[in-house]
Amino acid sequence: MKILMLTPYFYPHTGGTEKYVKDLSIQLVKNGHDVTVIACNVPRAKKAKKEEVIDGVKIKRLSAIDFLYYLPITLSFNMKMLEGYDVVHIHCPPHSFIRSVAGKAKLPVVATFHCDITVTGQFFGIPVPKFITHGFESIMDWYARLFLPKVDEIISTSVSYASTSPVIKNMKYNAIPIGVYHDKLDESVKKQGIDPMKDKKKQILFLGRLAANKGVNFLVAAMPKILAAHPDAKLVICGEGEEKPSIVNLIKKLGLESTVTFYGTVNLDTLSALYTTSSIFVLPSINRLEAFGIVQLEAMACYTPVVAADIPGVNSVMDVGKSGLLVPKQDPDAISDAVIKILNNPELIKSMGARGRQLVETKYDWPIISKEIEAVYRKAIAKKKGLPAGR
Repeated sequence: MKILMLTPYFYPHTGGTEKYVKDLSIQLVKNGHDVTVIACNVPRAKKAKKEEVIDGVKIKRLSAIDFLYYLPITLSFNMKMLEGYDVVHIHCPPHSFIRSVAGKAKLPVVATFHCDITVTGQFFGIPVPKFITHGFESIMDWYARLFLPKVDEIISTSVSYASTSPVIKNMKYNAIPIGVYHDKLDESVKKQGIDPMKDKKKQILFLGRLAANKGVNFLVAAMPKILAAHPDAKLVICGEGEEKPSIVNLIKKLGLESTVTFYGTVNLDTLSALYTTSSIFVLPSINRLEAFGIVQLEAMACYTPVVAADIPGVNSVMDVGKSGLLVPKQDPDAISDAVIKILNNPELIKSMGARGRQLVETKYDWPIISKEIEAVYRKAIAKKKGLPAGR
């Protein structure tokens, strides 16, 4: 099968959608398919080549501008780029590729709806008025509802997210989770001689973009109560982003300078070591921009329990109570109570870590998930040809 992926951002940009597209594309190539990715060559990717091949995946980057920071716009795309493919798989938001292709393409169109467009209440530490956030979100939801029904098949990464989405809750969709390549993490951990069951530290880890929607400030605010119960606990924050200055200011205000370490952007070996040696990974995201949390999979692959916010999508990844705990969003006390409960019981760290790893191997393995996505492609092709589903 010749598959064309259309995605707003791609490697070396490192968000969740980009990782999803890259890993899925690599797995589809391993499955014997011919895969091309077309993406916007936004400012972050200027050093990347306009055309290259990575792990068998052909990549083309189009000249673009990064409008409003997260909405890339390109005038270089045209419908001729779809010729010769069996199916096109569009990743959104933003919805520019769907607007260009849906209802116009002769070939089957599949769309993965990654998340609703949500405006967080602050940007660079500056509050954003609610009338602006609500107005912008309403326009974006309306815009998405115009074009998504025109594609042949929709994929959502979870039922809990899709069923609560103002965009796709009343549309037909296929619920297929995201995967993780645990073998790459395993190789890195083994190379470094780390034992995931014996080398746990009293270390709490966050990894992700330092943006307001990630809720890192609520994790930081939970640390004084955690330290009262476990004075030797440490917090490690990996990532960069516009909210880092406000997070640093909060750390100073709470007197946590000796407790919190920033790592910035890390390579695979550092990432795998931090995941594996941490006793807990915390994902304190606060809104619908976080629709799944691939970092949860990476932590579970490294035998590490997860504490995550109880928000749609994110709350469907773990085996609640067995591989981790859910807490109300924006609640430092709930975060601290969950972390303390796990730190109090070393055997719980081991059992939760083992259950998380089991989930990764049986439910979130890319070879398994790619077959489910291939089935959606075949369904879309059959629909386009007017054949019974599955033909």
